[in-house]
Order: sequence, then structure tokens, then C-alpha cells
Amino acid sequence: MAVRCLTLGLLPVVLGAVACVDGGGGVTPVPVDESLLDVPPVGQGFQMQTEETEVPAGVEQQDCYFFKVSELAASNGLDPAKPVNLHRVQIAQRDGSHHMNIFRVKTVKGLGPEGGRIQKNQNGVGECFKSPNWADWPLIANSQQNGQVDWEFPEGVANVLAPDEWLMLQTHYVNATSQKTPEAVGRVRVNFWALPDAEVKAEMGTVFATKQSIRVCQSNPTPTFEGSCQINSPSPVRIIGANGHFHSRGTRFDMYAWDGKTIGTPPASDRFYTSSAWDDPPMLIAPELDRELPTNGGVWYGCTFEWQQPDPSVGCKGLDDYDVAKNGTAEESLDCCYTFGPIVEKNEHCNIFVYYYPKQDDVFCN
Repeated sequence: MAVRCLTLGLLPVVLGAVACVDGGGGVTPVPVDESLLDVPPVGQGFQMQTEETEVPAGVEQQDCYFFKVSELAASNGLDPAKPVNLHRVQIAQRDGSHHMNIFRVKTVKGLGPEGGRIQKNQNGVGECFKSPNWADWPLIANSQQNGQVDWEFPEGVANVLAPDEWLMLQTHYVNATSQKTPEAVGRVRVNFWALPDAEVKAEMGTVFATKQSIRVCQSNPTPTFEGSCQINSPSPVRIIGANGHFHSRGTRFDMYAWDGKTIGTPPASDRFYTSSAWDDPPMLIAPELDRELPTNGGVWYGCTFEWQQPDPSVGCKGLDDYDVAKNGTAEESLDCCYTFGPIVEKNEHCNIFVYYYPKQDDVFCN
């Protein structure tokens, strides 16, 4: 029987799916690798990629990859002695990703390139799972479940990367109860595109913050936790990208423009981001998102949760705070609570990712 093939609609940054049509008119999709992404042309940028990583059933795999900016630049025709003016980010990854974050390495504690260019950890064990290790590392880019991103910043805006800097790409794949990795194999590819020095008009800054006091308990099943980040700037700044991140007990994530002074949740008219999707929250970017913050203003954010019975494989006793010594009394230890931590099945998060310009060095979050 004769068979002909055609290309279906293009994804933002990956090749379109291919389908074969038989003589009877039926369509049989031929799967494509969602992590395919061509390297930028020589001299215009570079690519970072992970290994193919097996994610067996019941496993949460979190790996940290380290790259030096000068080496990445030299790999594709850029001058390794000059800064890279990052102006466009492309991300492609296979389904099953819980998150992919790229940070600039600053203070090295238990995690850094000296420990190996690739550091692979499973189920919460290892330095790549410990958030204090990157507490002061500035964010560069992020994506979540679907992970197909193609974002060119506003004209003249660039995130300037010094040649001697190290970057850390962290990828977290989950193949458990609440989230699956369909092919049981994860992979990520990221392209950074550069802007010539003469075209840079403003440097981009980023904010990454985590609310670590969250506690979602059976005794208090629908709590809301709020935080704020102040960007101390002598003039207004503009937010051009934002998204939020929590786990499966999360029901609503809000971000507001904040004057940096008022105590309490800002009015609804100042809200610029809302999400009710825990596994693939929206990423808002310019030009759809272009919000001015006042001088010395910032971002207010809040996460609302709804307690769920833990998966039988974890149970209340498998949650991190089910311990008399930690809670102080036997009565408290009998409560069933999700607290801050990296594991999807037993912890919760309330994290914000914000991109703005012009960059400021004095940013404080609480």
C-alpha cells in the first residue's frame, strides 16, 4: 500500500511532528524528539545540552550541569574573551520535566564545577537537591513541564554574561505518581543567542525567590503564603517576564506590582500574573507582559494550597515534618503536613521567577 508523509504544524522551537498517511486516508503519527533544537549559526550564539537521562518509575532525577561562558562562546565562533550579551533564549525538552533552571554560579558551598561538570542525583539525595547551595546564584532562564520556549527580549535588552563566569543548568525529571516522564528518558537543549555590543541599550536583571516557611497541613488544609521582593532602584524598572512554581497541592499563584512600602496584599488592579496550573504554569513574557514598577518598588506574590492525602507510597509518616523532635509535641507530630522541599510527592514549593530591566544590584526578598 502506498504511504506518503507530511509535516504537521511547527512547534515554537522544534521540528514539526511527522505523520504518514496510508492509501485509506488514515493518519499514523511518527513521534519526534521534543528536545531537538538546531545550534545557532556560527558567531550568533551557542547551545547547552544534557545527556539522555533514564528516569525509571518511582524516581525523581535532578541533575546539575556546569558550563563556562568562555568555553561555550568558543564552541560556536564567538570571542571567548568578550562578554556574551544574551538577547534570545530557546529551550526544548522532553515531557516529564518538573523544572529546568539556569543560574550564574556565585558563592560555592556544597555544589560547584569542582565537583564535576555533571552531577546526577536521585530522590532528594545529593547536593544538586539542596537549595541553599544556589541561594545567591542569579537566575538566567527557566522552563517547566512542556518546556518549549522561544523568547527574544525587547529591543536592546540583554543579560550580560562575563567570559569567566560559570553557568549551572539544573534539570529535574519526575516519573512518579503525580507526574510522569512518558518515555522514561529526559533530555534538555538550550540555545543562547547573542546581541552585538553596539546594540545593547539596557541590561536585564532577574529575581528568583522561594517561600520556605510554607506548611500545608491536614489541620489547616487551604492556607495562603505570601512574600515580597523589593528592587531598590533610583528609577522605575519594567517587568518583561514572569512565572510561578508550586507542586500538586498548589491551587493559585498570584504576582502583583508592589510599591515597596505597603504592608499586605496589593489590590487586584496591581496583579499581573495568575496561575492555577501546578504542572505547567504559564510563562508570561514581553510584549504581552510589560509592567512598570515604581522607584524602589517590587513584586508581591502569594501561593494558595489545598491539602491532599499523601500517596500511599509516602504516607503521612513519610513527610518531612512527621517527627516529634521537629514539632515539639506528640500532638503536632500527628498532623500530616507538606513543607518546603524538592520532592514532588512529599514537599511543596512557592517560587517566583521574574525578569526585568534595567538590572539592579540591590534586591531583597522575604
